[in-house]
Amino acid sequence: MSVELFIELLCKTSVIAGAGLMLSRLLAFRPAADRVDVLRAAVCVLLVLPLIVAALPALQIALLPAQQAETAASAPVWQGSVELAEGLSVSSALRAPSPLLWAGLAWAAGAALVLGRFILGVLTLRRWTRDGAPVKDPVWTRALDGLEKDRRPRLVASPPVEAPLSWGLPPGVVLIGNNCLNHPESAAAVLAHELAHIQRRDWLFLALSRLALALFWFSPLVWLLHATLAARTEDAADAAAVSKVDRRTYARALVGLAADFRQSSAIGMAGDAQSLTRRITRIMTIRPVTRPRPLSMALAIGALVAIATPIAALEITHRQAAPPLPPLPPLAASVPVAPLPPLPPLAMSIAAPVHAPEPPAPPAPPAPPAPPRPQDGSRITITDGGRTQVYRSVEEMDPQTRREYEQAMQEAAQARVHAAEAGVDARAARAEAARVHAEARTHHAAAMEQARGAMAESRVAATEARAQAAVAREEARHAMARARVEMRLGADEMDRGAAEMREEGRRLRDPAYRARQIEENRARGQTVTDAELVALSNSLPRQADELQRQAQRMREQAVADRT
Repeated sequence: MSVELFIELLCKTSVIAGAGLMLSRLLAFRPAADRVDVLRAAVCVLLVLPLIVAALPALQIALLPAQQAETAASAPVWQGSVELAEGLSVSSALRAPSPLLWAGLAWAAGAALVLGRFILGVLTLRRWTRDGAPVKDPVWTRALDGLEKDRRPRLVASPPVEAPLSWGLPPGVVLIGNNCLNHPESAAAVLAHELAHIQRRDWLFLALSRLALALFWFSPLVWLLHATLAARTEDAADAAAVSKVDRRTYARALVGLAADFRQSSAIGMAGDAQSLTRRITRIMTIRPVTRPRPLSMALAIGALVAIATPIAALEITHRQAAPPLPPLPPLAASVPVAPLPPLPPLAMSIAAPVHAPEPPAPPAPPAPPAPPRPQDGSRITITDGGRTQVYRSVEEMDPQTRREYEQAMQEAAQARVHAAEAGVDARAARAEAARVHAEARTHHAAAMEQARGAMAESRVAATEARAQAAVAREEARHAMARARVEMRLGADEMDRGAAEMREEGRRLRDPAYRARQIEENRARGQTVTDAELVALSNSLPRQADELQRQAQRMREQAVADRT
């Protein structure tokens, strides 16, 4: 997995998991089962994310900085030669592993750790089920008699089990420990909770959530999605159980079965003290289940899919590096000038005319001009060797000297033409250099404009992030305030429940009241003995004391959260 793919998956999974958590939060007014369905949809979208990425066309977005070209290969970790025999040797070099390989190994190690822990838990559950004994007590099997045979789960008692739990696909398995088996008064509550888990296929979605966690273990929001799904699943099972069992009886069963549940590969009724107080508060304040709203759930899940689909098509890439500026050409001073043709050995000096003719304008130089004729009063001085001779006009020269003079004048004119052409070339070179400089300034201005645009975008993104963080903090404060209110209400309800439990224990000490209870239970088809009622009258005050202690801890926690 490359760095680009790692960042891309981290962003995509965070957006999908965050959208699922946010939609579940917005459905707080709905039953817990609806919120669980939204979280399950988020888990399923995470699992099909690789298929969506492979099916949809990629929409590239350049967010990563531009890559620098590698200038040298990675240095070898080891390099040397081994002499096997005389005249025979082997040389080799061992390169260091690439960052891509290290990233792939890290992802594989994390995925193996998460999956290995889940598989080990499943094997432990199979061993407990194999070594346990089927429960035959009619008090425990009565709740299963009304189910069809192919939908009836296996009820197994296993000594290592500390708290009731269920696992497996329907019809599934319900495991209880010996401690729970000795409290038949909690049988209805326990089986109502575990049957709700099995009928809703909670264990299957727990396994799918573990698989998504193994694939995207590097995303913190995926971990939060898994934990929230587990918590909301327990709330949904509690709501389903309370619709069949009296909520006070169910709350007392939770208090009696309180344990530190650690088996992550199963769905358990019990939990830690913190989750227990929250669940009892919800049980005591739960509203009747409203009518299902399939349109609302379809819109919520459709919104989740609509958010996830375009996000899955995005592909994060590197920005393109700015092209290097072209090298500036040499200045006009370095333009070569055509050399002048060599002059003959005859040296000449002309005193007049004073005003020399201007060279013709480029680009088409004219033919060499005729030698100028000297004006009146001018002199022509010709030096040949050490002899100097002065002529008043060309006509005074002898034919040989005149021919040499006219030839020298023609060569001088040609030299002036070459000089003019060199000047034209120099001016063209200066114009080309000015054009290249102008293009370089234009490229530089465009690069600076892109940099300013990127900085403006980063400032806008930072402002939006700060605004979102402020909204999240405000929502967290409101949530904490509501939680404190719910905890205080739950503590008051628990105190009232404890008082009712003490009053019920006091009434059960009356033989006449016990006889009436036995008759009422017999009329409902349930068998209760006088000894069981006497034992219940003795255990109810202890359970009431424990419930009051839980209520006091809940109030203290509410005060601590406020400070």
